[in-house]
Amino acid sequence: MWFLILFVYIGFTQQVILQQATYSGQNRVILKGGKDPCEGHIKIYHKNKWGYAGDTGWSKSTEEVVCRSTHCGKPVEGSTEDILMNEDVPVWLNEMVCNGNESHLWDCSPPGWGISVYRKDTVKKITCSDRIKMSLDGFQCAGAVQFSTDGGTRLGYLCADNWGKKEADRLCESLNCGKHKEIPQQNWMDWKGFKEPNSKKMTIKCSDIESEIDNLWQCVTQESPTCQRPASVICQGYERIQLSGDPSNVCSGWLEKEENDKWERKNIKTSPDVRCQQMHCGMQKNTSTQGNNETHLTCTDTVKVLLMDGNLESNCYGTVHIKRNDSNYPVCASNWSEKEGNVVCKELKCGKVISTEKKSGPASGIMDNVKCSGSESSLWHCMANRGNTAKCSTAYVICEKSISVRLKDGPGKCAGRVEIQYEGRWKQVNKEEWKDENSKSVCREVKCGDSSNTKRDEKFIQGSGDFLSKKVNCKTGTSHIADCIGENSATPSMEKKEAVGITCEEHMLVFLEGTTSCSGMVGIEHGNKTYWLSGSNETWNNETANLVCQQKHCGNVVSFNVTRAKESQDVTSLNCSSTSKSLFDCERDTVPSGYNNTIATVTCSGNITIKLSNRCWGDVIVCADGKCGGVCANAWTDSQSKMLCKDLKCGDKILSPSNRLQSVEVIFKSLHATSHTTKLSQCNFVPNNESHTCERNSAKVVCSGSVKPRFPISRDKCSGNVEVSYEGKWLPVCQSALNNNQAKRIICNELNCGDDVSKIKTTNYFGPKPAEGAISQIQCGENDSKLRACYITSSKDACPLAALQCSNWTKVKLSDTCSGAVFVHTDNDKNTVSSENWGQSEGNRLCKDLECGESSKVYNSSQSMSLWNSTFKCENNPGNIWACEKNILPTQKERLSIECKDKPSVTLSDTCNGMVMMNGISVCSTNWNDEYSHLVCQEQMCSNAIYGSISFKEPKPNAEYWHVMCEDYHDKLGQCKRYKAKCDKKLVAISCVKNVKFNTARKCGGQIKVNYQDNKWEYICPMKFSPELMKKLCHHFGCGDYNVSIPAEETNKVTLRTSLECTEDHMDIRHCVSTKPCGEVKPAEIYCNGYVPPPPKPPVTPGPPIIPIILGLGVALILVILIVIFVRIYMIKKARNAAKFPATMLSQNEMEFESGEFEDLKANEMDDFSRGRFRSDAEFVTENDAQSASSVPYDDIDEVTESQPLTSQATTAVASGGDFIHEDRSAGKF
Repeated sequence: MWFLILFVYIGFTQQVILQQATYSGQNRVILKGGKDPCEGHIKIYHKNKWGYAGDTGWSKSTEEVVCRSTHCGKPVEGSTEDILMNEDVPVWLNEMVCNGNESHLWDCSPPGWGISVYRKDTVKKITCSDRIKMSLDGFQCAGAVQFSTDGGTRLGYLCADNWGKKEADRLCESLNCGKHKEIPQQNWMDWKGFKEPNSKKMTIKCSDIESEIDNLWQCVTQESPTCQRPASVICQGYERIQLSGDPSNVCSGWLEKEENDKWERKNIKTSPDVRCQQMHCGMQKNTSTQGNNETHLTCTDTVKVLLMDGNLESNCYGTVHIKRNDSNYPVCASNWSEKEGNVVCKELKCGKVISTEKKSGPASGIMDNVKCSGSESSLWHCMANRGNTAKCSTAYVICEKSISVRLKDGPGKCAGRVEIQYEGRWKQVNKEEWKDENSKSVCREVKCGDSSNTKRDEKFIQGSGDFLSKKVNCKTGTSHIADCIGENSATPSMEKKEAVGITCEEHMLVFLEGTTSCSGMVGIEHGNKTYWLSGSNETWNNETANLVCQQKHCGNVVSFNVTRAKESQDVTSLNCSSTSKSLFDCERDTVPSGYNNTIATVTCSGNITIKLSNRCWGDVIVCADGKCGGVCANAWTDSQSKMLCKDLKCGDKILSPSNRLQSVEVIFKSLHATSHTTKLSQCNFVPNNESHTCERNSAKVVCSGSVKPRFPISRDKCSGNVEVSYEGKWLPVCQSALNNNQAKRIICNELNCGDDVSKIKTTNYFGPKPAEGAISQIQCGENDSKLRACYITSSKDACPLAALQCSNWTKVKLSDTCSGAVFVHTDNDKNTVSSENWGQSEGNRLCKDLECGESSKVYNSSQSMSLWNSTFKCENNPGNIWACEKNILPTQKERLSIECKDKPSVTLSDTCNGMVMMNGISVCSTNWNDEYSHLVCQEQMCSNAIYGSISFKEPKPNAEYWHVMCEDYHDKLGQCKRYKAKCDKKLVAISCVKNVKFNTARKCGGQIKVNYQDNKWEYICPMKFSPELMKKLCHHFGCGDYNVSIPAEETNKVTLRTSLECTEDHMDIRHCVSTKPCGEVKPAEIYCNGYVPPPPKPPVTPGPPIIPIILGLGVALILVILIVIFVRIYMIKKARNAAKFPATMLSQNEMEFESGEFEDLKANEMDDFSRGRFRSDAEFVTENDAQSASSVPYDDIDEVTESQPLTSQATTAVASGGDFIHEDRSAGKF
């Protein structure tokens, strides 16, 4: 209950405080009716209404509070007087009892707002000590709002918070500056006084008291230690001035004044020093006048706006700097916009602004928060904060005249790679984002007409510079590329890009039509038209002929002549001078009347040849001008490759080169053909006269005529890993590349291995994998007969590699691992080999092929078998035994047998199971299958391998292991192909049948167990075993016959992997074992006659019944609850009877409670509350025994409690029903 009373009290007091605080926020006090905002009678603004302060109880302390709350200092002694008040205005406060330290009059304990009756017709007028003066820190009629409280020396500032148009108008009008023109939103000047620590900053709020105020000071609310920015204003009376006419010094020139947003030359009345200071140009240096309104003024400071790229001055782009008296300062980019950028570009005669940016950097700027109207003659004359700013980002502009375009690395000025000069650097443009309209604009700007409609395959060298990071988007009719520069490109900067190149309609090429590359008729191709050079004596001479030879890189002229023109041939005339460097520098002239219908011809001293460095593949080699070298790869085209392969008779298809390493010096950037070009040597060549990145990347061509297939040398003929010679390297072939039957047929046919597609097989590659690269694609047509006619692609990406077995395959083996009769296997037959001509060299060759070392014995046998139809004779270090084969029928009929020295040892790590090893080294699981396991088990006399029983072990990371691959005719692992290498898979371990053992979970019955791998017993999957199989198992266990009548045991499900798969053909049950998972099941069981069952389980004793116990506990709990309720009802009734006594007047303590004044809780009571507990009745009874109170009759004990003071013992006693009530009865209280 105490807690409830405290809660109500706290809620009430908080509401009062909150309400008071809310009113305090709206209450205002001003002095009204005096000469100054610190003189007058007191006006109080409360609840949106003005009223007076009465003078009942008035004292000097009251005046001190008024002067303090109006921020007017202290009251002036003897200045107080009475003035008549308006009858219709309420008196809000009266009877204030101030001690002089209060912040506001309502803190002086008045009876309340409008509570005290005030009958007088006068109120007090007072005068405070401060004399307020408002001014502007800056210029006349413009600057930060500044105040003085002593008439001029103690300065402070009004804060920009709540500063608006009405406040600005009031200030401007008070300074005779008209109304406000602009309220700057940034610190546009450096107000040093505002930054001083002793400078006062005051906040104002006029919005709710505008009707009564005479001075801005009356709006001041409080001092603000967190004020960030002063209120500022530009009044209508402010005169903006600038100097114009001298771009090298913006602080010298004709004085101009801004009127109606225009600048006009005016003779301004203020002194020259003031003018220079207003323009931040120092003081007057000299002045001259012209007429009545023109003044030329030069100030002491020299100021120039310039743009910088790093530490160097740049032309029409860069970071904006101010050079002031020979020192450079950057301009800060705060609020920097296109308008300010335009002023800079216009000032520097750089056209319009294209883009503006903010560049980060630790710079201290000379100008910050720059704001221009756009009409200023210089950035220096824009509004700005010119103080020592902190480090800031700097302003950056790109002006129109810094941007230009050119066509680079083309065969003439009207064709080439587009490069745009941006930020002082020539940059390439991404082809992906280029549009046709852009090409038209570029051609117009470089004076090359419109863009060409010719769709010829023109390609220009990729430049070494960066790509333009902006989008280029020209509109129809645009003639300047600067007008096309837009926002940032959407293409990521790290993405590979191709530079755009264009050809304009005015592009021209010279060509020679003749039998060689450096002789013939002189022609000029101009777009889709062809012109022939006139052979007139007036224009065709030795000088012009020599110019043609040099332009075509054909040396010097040997002879020049003319030939008769046909009627269909258009003839043009060019008039060349000694300064002309090409025909296109010559003036085009009308054809002379005496040209005699002739065309110029020339024979030059040079000759141009083009070849490949490796006959049909390699670097493109051009020999011209007396030297040979390469062509830049990124300007080389597929059509040029096809033409070159055709010229060299190297096939009519081109393949993709994979080797991009530099091998030759690049002497030409690009080649450009005309419609008359029949050979590459007739092209126009762009020389590489400068250092360029293409020197590291010369053009390479792989003609289809350079490829050929092979089988690497092995023991087999027409079978094995297939390889293709590509760029001089033998590369393996991906399996996917041989999905085409025609490709397989062509390869086998080209290798003389048959072309019966039905018998050609694609098999797995076997052997160490190549380091990198493979043939990924072979596409052959139906009529193609050679691999050179197919389209072939190489790749560095990994892929499954292929081996090929052609229809005429032939393979050799010995009857034992490394000894015995020699057999030749083919697709349809098996033959022995005649011993004719066989000696030690032939035996050594065959033993090496079979990986059996050298031959130790070669002998023959007279056993009758069919013989192979060839003989063998080895000469000159043959690659394999098939290189020794002679297509001669044998005359000697004895069968050949040999013995080799190095027979491999095949073992298992344990008896009939374990790791497979050859010569003590484990075998990798590459290509391994159950058939290989059978070979090993049979060779170890362990019968078959158990199907699916291959297990795998982890190899060592850097160790080498055997990899094997067997043919169908191999009967021993040592006969199989093998090689050693790291194992990327697992090592092979197997189990053989002779390692199998059976058992049962109990004697002669229960779950069947088997042990065949890693010496572990495991259960068997359930199967429908035949009675015969069950009988065999029981006999195997030595337990008599199978007994079907014995009941099965209760068993759980387990996950199993081993099965017994027997057929009627199985006679040994061990051969039925296989590794075949069956999931989570109950294992297979068997019960034989000798089965011994498990002992029976003891009976389970039932526990006590649960439900009766639960019901009993529930009934007991209900009884306890009912008892508690009855006791509580009894105590409440007893307390109500005790509360019936006559009412008396409230005690003094109770009156204090009603008026809102409370006794402080004692410390121990507050401790109880803080500890979250309530005090007991006994604790309350012990306090203030002498302070009893009369009781009031209540119907509810809770109401009695709530009506008593917090310290009333009677209340506590009534609530507790304690002895205290009996003591009151004896004293006659009832």
